[in-house]
Amino acid sequence: MLRGVVFVLLSCIAFATPAVAQNTAPEKPVVKLGIGSKIQIPYLAVNIAEHKGYFKEQGLTVEFNDFGGGGSDSLKALVSGSVDFIAGAYEHTLYMQARGQAITSVALQNNSFGVVVALSKEKAATYKSPKDLVGLKIGVTAPGSSSALALSLLMSKVNLPADQISIIGVGAGNSALAMMKSGRLDGEANFDPVITRLVLDGDLVPVVDTRTKAGLDYLYGGPFAGSAISTTPDFIKSNPKTVQALVNGMVKALHWLQKASVDEIADALPPEFYAGDREFYKKAVQANREMLSKDGIVTPALSDNTYRIISSFNENVKNAKIDMAKTYDASFAVNANKAMH
Repeated sequence: MLRGVVFVLLSCIAFATPAVAQNTAPEKPVVKLGIGSKIQIPYLAVNIAEHKGYFKEQGLTVEFNDFGGGGSDSLKALVSGSVDFIAGAYEHTLYMQARGQAITSVALQNNSFGVVVALSKEKAATYKSPKDLVGLKIGVTAPGSSSALALSLLMSKVNLPADQISIIGVGAGNSALAMMKSGRLDGEANFDPVITRLVLDGDLVPVVDTRTKAGLDYLYGGPFAGSAISTTPDFIKSNPKTVQALVNGMVKALHWLQKASVDEIADALPPEFYAGDREFYKKAVQANREMLSKDGIVTPALSDNTYRIISSFNENVKNAKIDMAKTYDASFAVNANKAMH
């Protein structure tokens, strides 16, 4: 009799296990992620999640759509429905809501985008304040991107509009390197690995560096919500298990990055990320490690600081009624962290 009961219990467990797995499986096992130049260091966590197989562990295949030019292009793709998620600036949730279009960040990659405003040696030697940027040709990843917005914020500190600068979209890869080296630019507002390459080669000298605490405090007034994984409220409502699976992979990558050495990080990524110069890429990673999120959670403090920063110089955001609760959903990252402990 006892053996029969045990057999029945084991049978129930055997049948229950697939049911549980099925219950937690993503509703949409293949998703598209828009990203503005995936080799940028601000997107390190999502690339680690992909190349370490953390998305696959969650039963999820993530197809990367690399738009190259910058976050604004991937944002357009999300709004049009051609991608399911984007890796881009959290601040886009504010701009889009001000225009009547809600998008929601579900995982944070870093507490600063790590933008660096840097000038040629000649221009840097005479730089004393943002007023000295007036009339200069400055390259950014793309108009409307976080790099361009950083210039707007910098100019607002001296009560000048960003249109006092000639802002030129140069991308975040080889085109950004070529434009600076050609002598057609006076400087760039860009991210790593581009910035580290140009600084090491002697083409640029940083004048505002938000990879450091001092630079972050100066430009943004402290840590803020930088690069995030975002999607639409409708997608979250229809595919909560898919969102949770993707965030699980992101959080695992962030935990791994806290302990990994720069050698291990470089080993985890294909050679395209460091273009044949592994040592240079390691320096770029090291320069940005402080800004990495430890848990992927967008907190009220981070989101509020981001809103304060953006609304201080953007009239559209300042005059809109922004519902901050709709700009992020921290529950998925909270769940992911709980599952890891």
